Amino acid sequence: MSQSDSPNGNLEGIEAVRAARIEWRLGQILTAATKLLSQQGFQKMLITDLAKEAGVSVGTIYQYVNTKEDILLLVVNDIIESYRHEVPAAMEGIEDPVERLAAGFRAYCMVVDAHRTAALLAYQETKSISREGRERLMQLEVETNSYFSDCIKDGMRSGKFAPVEPAVASATLTMLAHMWALKHWYLNSLFDVKEYINSQLSFIIRALVATEHQKSYSHLSAFG
Repeated sequence: MSQSDSPNGNLEGIEAVRAARIEWRLGQILTAATKLLSQQGFQKMLITDLAKEAGVSVGTIYQYVNTKEDILLLVVNDIIESYRHEVPAAMEGIEDPVERLAAGFRAYCMVVDAHRTAALLAYQETKSISREGRERLMQLEVETNSYFSDCIKDGMRSGKFAPVEPAVASATLTMLAHMWALKHWYLNSLFDVKEYINSQLSFIIRALVATEHQKSYSHLSAFG
């Protein structure tokens, strides 16, 4: 008897379908919540409006969350989880610290571009999240910043990066990435996202890379 013909195989298949359905439904709710939060703000958003926008019942929404605050927490957490997945994956296997940092920064910016509204909400509405929720999000953000700070430490040890405070430099990099969402209304008139990334990488190379090594990484930026 094959695994697919066995009772356990059938159960695994059913569970996989169920998990996929749950993820798809949650995605619907998060997409609708992101839209309404950006239009109405957290205080004015109603669960009934969210259910209508998502095309589900109010009861379905409460299968996933207990309170309205949980919805905001999920929206912000979703983009942070994307950082946690995409950034280290982009940096993996790249030994050169400058190349590795550039790959991570590109990935971070692309996540911001794909979640611009959620990135704005993370700044505008986190005051509406409980202290416990904010502390959890801050822990996750510190973790994502560590991808950059660890890379900067490696680069300083190898002499590729000028001496800096890694925590401050990594926070600066994330802010440069978030700027694409925060000032998109203006920056979008000057650049597309790839041009914006290259422009910022040009700045980053000049700010972080030791002077004698900068020419070696001119290919990473738009301006050389």
